[in-house]
Amino acid sequence: MIALHDGQCGLCAHFGETHRTSDQKLIQINSTKSAPEDLLDDCGHPRHSSLHLKVTPLSGCDGFAPAMAA
Repeated sequence: MIALHDGQCGLCAHFGETHRTSDQKLIQINSTKSAPEDLLDDCGHPRHSSLHLKVTPLSGCDGFAPAMAA
C-alpha cells in the first residue's frame, strides 16, 4: 500500500469516476488515504475524457478536485 496526499489522483473526484459512487474500493482509498501500488483506474476529468487515460493513485494533474469524504 502507498500513502496518498492531496493533489494525487487517488484522492481526486475524477479518479474512477465512471464507477458507481458506492464502489467500496474507491471509498476505502478515500477514507484511508492509501492504495495498492499496482492499481490503475480511469481518469474521468472532462478535459481528459477523450483520451481514456488510465492513471495510478499517485498520479496528478492541474485538474485535481478533492473527492467527497466517505
